[in-house]
Amino acid sequence: MLSLDYSAIVIFISVWVLVYVLNRVFFKRVRKVMTERETKIQKNQESQQKAIEAYEQSINQIEENLKAARAISDRTREELEKEALQEKNRLLEEISLECRSQVEKASQRLEEQMKKLKKRLGKESEDLAERIEERLLH
Repeated sequence: MLSLDYSAIVIFISVWVLVYVLNRVFFKRVRKVMTERETKIQKNQESQQKAIEAYEQSINQIEENLKAARAISDRTREELEKEALQEKNRLLEEISLECRSQVEKASQRLEEQMKKLKKRLGKESEDLAERIEERLLH
């Protein structure tokens, strides 16, 4: 059988004392630092996730605002184009009416001039006919 020696018991006790002291002094502090580090890392990851979510929300809000602004600008542009077309048609009608009135005035003046010229031509032709008649007869 095995005989236990006094030195084996002392080594066994010293190993257990060493384990106890290392646990109390070294490993406990190392575990504490590692736990603190893990909690900090986890908090940082949570903060990062929250920041990413806030960023995505901001991006989504900006995109929605841009879509709304585009829709408003499209509607405004369409309304302005419609108004411009109406104004163009109104101006064309005014110009057309003005041209018609000027053509009517010009045709009235031409008719008056034609009447005057016809009268004058009639008078001159009568005078010419009288002169020809006088020359032929005399």
